[in-house]
Amino acid sequence: MYRELFSRENLAYLAAIFTMFLTSGGIYLIVMEPIAMVSTGTGTSFLVRSSSSQTSTEFFVIFFLTLAGTLGFVLLERSLHRSFDLEGSKLKFVAGTALILIAMLLMEYLLRAKLY
Repeated sequence: MYRELFSRENLAYLAAIFTMFLTSGGIYLIVMEPIAMVSTGTGTSFLVRSSSSQTSTEFFVIFFLTLAGTLGFVLLERSLHRSFDLEGSKLKFVAGTALILIAMLLMEYLLRAKLY
């Protein structure tokens, strides 16, 4: 049972999720305990217009976008394995490419909304 849990593949997935947690601002979330929304002149927003702070909602959005992009790369890698199921490989390739593009475009949009 433990050999399956601590296999090379599972440890690689855990390391990837931990890295996504760190790069999304997980340490800032734990240490600073930011609020979920901020007041703006026109209402509320989950984006803080500053490169040195973030809200907790912003962390979760970036974390799940990074997770979607990583899942896209995993699907791309799985689609390139030799297989007799060509339709399944094509579907994985298209889904992986779409996930990567959507995640990258949304991250770019959020970056521009945050900084400009």
